[in-house]
Amino acid sequence: MWPFARQLFLSSCLSRSRLYSSATQAKSSLPPTVAIVGSGPASFYVAQQLLKLHPSMQVDLLERLPVPFGLVRYGVAPDHPDVKNVITGFTKIARDPRLAFFGNVSVGTDVRLRHLLDAYTAVVLAYGASRAKRLGIPGEDSLDNVLSARDFVNWYNGFPGAENLKVDLAAAETAVIIGHGNVALDVARILLSSPDRLRRTDAPEAVLRRLAEESEVRRVRLVGRRGLLQAAFTRKSSASWPALTALVSVWKARRPPPSCRRSC
Repeated sequence: MWPFARQLFLSSCLSRSRLYSSATQAKSSLPPTVAIVGSGPASFYVAQQLLKLHPSMQVDLLERLPVPFGLVRYGVAPDHPDVKNVITGFTKIARDPRLAFFGNVSVGTDVRLRHLLDAYTAVVLAYGASRAKRLGIPGEDSLDNVLSARDFVNWYNGFPGAENLKVDLAAAETAVIIGHGNVALDVARILLSSPDRLRRTDAPEAVLRRLAEESEVRRVRLVGRRGLLQAAFTRKSSASWPALTALVSVWKARRPPPSCRRSC
């Protein structure tokens, strides 16, 4: 049986579509309605602005998962609760009676995009990254213990379906992370933090148990294609670097091309 929210949304979508097709001028005479696919930060900021624009605006958030907040809920490291404080503001937006949230609705499976276009004045696609970015290098998909940061972040944040991530935390004492951004530092911090420190966070109990009982990681290497000055992490994320004595950043110094060695 489908969840009630999904049934309610599909019924509402069908009724609205029939209403719009019942009269030639129906769409222009009815209050504007907008469907936003996704319910992460971008979706809530868009919804906030739309609700300010028109007093009769109706906004529906469509989410594949049963709960909202997307990246804030499942992308922010559990030891950075202050970053998640924006949820308070999003919750205030969600209390507006002109906004409705429909979870467990997968656009493309439960409802087609063309049906949304028939039922709404406009449709905003704000669903974020649905899959990991691939490097396209040998061994990326065939070697053991090679995984995307997206999958690892989903695992330690309790993303639905990520609890059975195939990673051998006891395979080696050194972990290598390709990248110099905030997520790279988050992953490094989770791997190097003590179990006692992580227990003060909202990390899932199963994750804490595996890190405490299985992990042999003692060193982390961050590998970047550019220098430290071009690294993408923010100052706030880098503040934890001094405490991670086993974290080392590695990059390869590039010689300038022959044509500019004298003039550059």
